[in-house]
Amino acid sequence: MRIAVWAMILGAATLSAAPDNPPAKRRVAVFDFDFAAAPGGATQNAAPNLGKAVADLLVARLVQDGAFSVIERSAIDKLLAEQNLTNSDRTDPIAAAKLGRILGVDAIVLGAITRYEFEDKVTGGGNPFTDLAHGSLSNKHEITAYVGISARLVSPDTAEVLGVGEGIGEVDHKGVRVDVRDRKRIAGSSPVNNPILDDARDQAIAHLAAQLGQNAPKVPARIPVVEGLVADANESGRLILNVGSRNGIKAGDRLQVWRAGKEIRDPATGAVLMHDDILLGDAIVATVNETSSIATYRGTEPVKTGDLVKSLPRPQ
Repeated sequence: MRIAVWAMILGAATLSAAPDNPPAKRRVAVFDFDFAAAPGGATQNAAPNLGKAVADLLVARLVQDGAFSVIERSAIDKLLAEQNLTNSDRTDPIAAAKLGRILGVDAIVLGAITRYEFEDKVTGGGNPFTDLAHGSLSNKHEITAYVGISARLVSPDTAEVLGVGEGIGEVDHKGVRVDVRDRKRIAGSSPVNNPILDDARDQAIAHLAAQLGQNAPKVPARIPVVEGLVADANESGRLILNVGSRNGIKAGDRLQVWRAGKEIRDPATGAVLMHDDILLGDAIVATVNETSSIATYRGTEPVKTGDLVKSLPRPQ
């Protein structure tokens, strides 16, 4: 009997000591970075896709660090094409927030390359006659590279800045002896193919990813606001909706089904104040794909194609 009692006590203690399930990772989308560095130096020859390259490297680092769940960059490119938007729209907070809502993410990452500098100073050299006798001609160099990258986590619903981060990368080599005939191997003719600048850039991205990860607890889980239409309805109560996972819909979600009512207009200005819609019932989502979903309708009024589906009202 005592053994059974102790087993129950130990079992209860084990259950009480069991850790809670860790919170779900916040889902983010990383947009191309703006190139905001002052002109001059390495920035003169910087490739136009440097902002995309930095964003891609940050995505890889965020996935590696594990603080966020990051959507595929191809999903952003596909959405830009569908919405007929340009790359410049990625850096506009309002347009980016709209894209974030469509993607169903908890936050979007917007950023800028603030410094991207490379300098190679010749500080001295050896005896050219001696060097030539040994088949070489070299100079001493002071080689420095500096990269600064900043980013902010932005709410897709309010465009509010939820957190910020800044990454700095600096590489400094002094007294480097470089054969003048092989200088391009060290400095590189283009800053985007420059191994020393790449080292500084990677340092900056690592620091930035760490700071964004520290801001992860500040990002609230987004409750998607769904507004869609019934694309098809049958007598059995099956509804096909024109909203899917991209809109934040998932299996098991409950939505309200409405019929559009008359517009209520301001008699002074003619502006629409509200719609006098009629609540028909609700629907439980059964299956979901990217752009549509199938739900089971429960209500007294039959549903028609074109009826509205909306999220449940948020609790006050």
